[in-house]
Amino acid sequence: MWENNRAKTVIINIFLVLFILAIIGGLLYAMQYVRRISADQDAKLSEIYVQQKQEQDAARVESVNAIQEEYEKDMQTVAAYVPGIVCWGDETTAGTSGSLNFPYVLQTYINTYFCDIYDFASSIENASDFSRLKWDDYKVQIPVVNMGSGKESTYTILGRSGAVPYVVEQDFVIPADTEPVALMIKSEAGKTVTPLIGGNAGVNNVTINGVEGTLTIDSDYYFYNSICKYFFTRLTPGAEVAVPAGSVVKTAATDMYKNYIHVVLIGTYGEYEGAEDLVRQVKMLLARQTQNSDRFIVLGPYTDSLYTMSHYELDAIDNSMMQAFGSRYISIRKYLLGNGYTDAGMSPTGEDQYYISSSIVPPSFRVSSESMELNSISHKLLGKLIFSRMESLGYFDEIKAELNLNETTKQILKDNPSYFDTMIRNILK
Repeated sequence: MWENNRAKTVIINIFLVLFILAIIGGLLYAMQYVRRISADQDAKLSEIYVQQKQEQDAARVESVNAIQEEYEKDMQTVAAYVPGIVCWGDETTAGTSGSLNFPYVLQTYINTYFCDIYDFASSIENASDFSRLKWDDYKVQIPVVNMGSGKESTYTILGRSGAVPYVVEQDFVIPADTEPVALMIKSEAGKTVTPLIGGNAGVNNVTINGVEGTLTIDSDYYFYNSICKYFFTRLTPGAEVAVPAGSVVKTAATDMYKNYIHVVLIGTYGEYEGAEDLVRQVKMLLARQTQNSDRFIVLGPYTDSLYTMSHYELDAIDNSMMQAFGSRYISIRKYLLGNGYTDAGMSPTGEDQYYISSSIVPPSFRVSSESMELNSISHKLLGKLIFSRMESLGYFDEIKAELNLNETTKQILKDNPSYFDTMIRNILK
């Protein structure tokens, strides 16, 4: 009996153990099953996450590319219509020492009204979502290049620009080493030229018969003879080169700024025969402009180098220039004799009245009564006048539309009506 109970207990215990093991096995299986299900779900979720991230990254890249394309579109419009402005001229364009020059003033207006207010980020929806983009890098630049230089004749300026190049007067030999060699030059038109007497705007480096080098002037020789003697120094040693008379001296500026809008002021220091000849030479310089050839500004000389040209001769130049260039022509002399006073907020002095009666630019607009060089007041007026004339002729219409500058300007003026005047006044103190 006892043995039967004991056997029954053993059997029960075995069943209990087996039952517990079965339960544990079932639990383990269930856990494994749940783990597999969870792992599968995790894998699927991970795959979905990766796919979503890839889609988000692709969408972001696509958005960034679209942003870049929009910016490039803006820059293409600038490059097509106003990639820059180049001002050709003599010392009036260059400006006198210690005073402003009108190209700098023009640059100030360009920067203030266009470049500085260009806000590319404001044209992008949800720009704040692209925090990694450096919006300050999305800028626009429209350079104004001052190519004025000294007391130069028309053909000297034409030569610097490459419109009527300089040529070698006599045969000479470029040595194999980098020692300077003397030479004389003239205009291809046979006229006397004197580059480098007042600056190096667009001259160096020059190229003669395929050899690049620098041109320097013998200032002592010029001082005693009023004729320029030059030296050419090749940049690197090479084979000796024979240069025949008539070979072109190609200046650095020959191929530069050809797509820029041209502003031309030549004639103060002579080398033309009457008004029609000056017009012809201006057209020769303008002919180098390869882009938007109908967009340029011509300024008329307001005196000659000896200050002796009669107002009748200057009137003839103004008339011929006006006939040739219409509203793209500005007579400096007539402007300063008339509207210049109003624009400057000035009234003629007693001394000014005398010069006005003789149609001569009055002292209030000159460095001094003894000098015909224009002062800072004149340059400020001319820079603003050129900017306003370009704007009235529609030279900036395309970039203002593409860069959304019209709306930006309206908003700025709504918030601060004197913003632009204040900015320019502070810069041009």
